[in-house]
Amino acid sequence: MLTTSAPVTDNDGTTKTIEAALDALDFLRRHGAGLCDLLGLLAEETAFDALCDLHGQSGSDLPDVRRIRRSLRSIRAALAARSTHANDALSVRKGYCVDTSVRWYGARISDLLVAFR
Repeated sequence: MLTTSAPVTDNDGTTKTIEAALDALDFLRRHGAGLCDLLGLLAEETAFDALCDLHGQSGSDLPDVRRIRRSLRSIRAALAARSTHANDALSVRKGYCVDTSVRWYGARISDLLVAFR
């Protein structure tokens, strides 16, 4: 038997998960170009594909909440898997502080994921 919990709503009836998805898309609108550059620099294909999935949801009035959450999790996992040593080596080669960017985007995406709970 498949059971699902009822969505948590605020006073005007808007579901919290939809608000979380819309917040994630707003973050993408504001910071997606930088995240795209970072994922390209890191050569993280899975995370880049997840970012493309997010971008595909950006024009939707009612986004696919599960797809957005799954994409955010994939990006966060790719960023979390990066070693500081690898980031530092890449920073030296590219002249760009990769570790700081990885940590900043990772923290923001983690914050966005908390809102889905």
